Amino acid sequence: MLGCEGQDETWWMTPSGTVVTAGGATTLRGLWHAPPMDRQHCAVVTGSASGIGRATVERLGADGWRVIGVDLQPGVDGDVVGDAGDPAVLAPAFEQCGDGLDALVCCAAVPPSGPWDDADAFDQVLRVNLRAPYLALTQALPLLRRLRGSAVLVGSIAGGSEGSMRSPAYAASKAGLEALARSFALIGAPDVRVNVLAAGAIDTTFDPAAFPPGDRPDVPLGRMGRALEVADVIAFLVSGEASYVTGAVWTVDGGRTVMPPGLAIGRASGADGAGS
Repeated sequence: MLGCEGQDETWWMTPSGTVVTAGGATTLRGLWHAPPMDRQHCAVVTGSASGIGRATVERLGADGWRVIGVDLQPGVDGDVVGDAGDPAVLAPAFEQCGDGLDALVCCAAVPPSGPWDDADAFDQVLRVNLRAPYLALTQALPLLRRLRGSAVLVGSIAGGSEGSMRSPAYAASKAGLEALARSFALIGAPDVRVNVLAAGAIDTTFDPAAFPPGDRPDVPLGRMGRALEVADVIAFLVSGEASYVTGAVWTVDGGRTVMPPGLAIGRASGADGAGS
């Protein structure tokens, strides 16, 4: 529960978003703010130039974090340009956080691509989507231990909850992230928390949408998600409010994975819900 005391008013916010004051309670739907920090926290975000990665950089920055981005495309001053799967590229990003690291967020990924039976395409997808997060976690773990930090791997419902006729490589890489997170949650315990955010259909340029963003018959909420909605959950997972959450998969898909088969009346065939 968050709270604030001041000359004019004292208030508390419950985890459900209800603000309680001396005058009563007011529910603010969808409102969550990170708790105050005793010092500026530092995070490294891969895939920071666009989509979920960019939204995460902006959300953490708004919460007062210092955020170092890593991407093949140039970002803001201080970001590192290069392959997020290269330890030599990651090293200067981690160094900017000093002797410790509060959070690692792995958003860098490649979308479903190549013929499903192309072994070279399979290897490339797994190199970027699975091997790179493994290397980043391995490299960051000692720094995360020093500050009892946490890591979030951005996965997808494709693989963890659904198969993919279009790209078995993509599905395998994202399913592998969940096993990777569970394993590193054990390796890092009790000092480091590691979780996965499994994204559904998110309105970014990452993967062409099968339907208009505001008209998704395969999603109970009826629309694609926004990158900032994913970043909001990431901000929670790396905060102290999630201090007892590790080895978990948080699904952000508008309810798609709970939709009964056939309810979308066939229009959803071929849409894998690749989020990142």
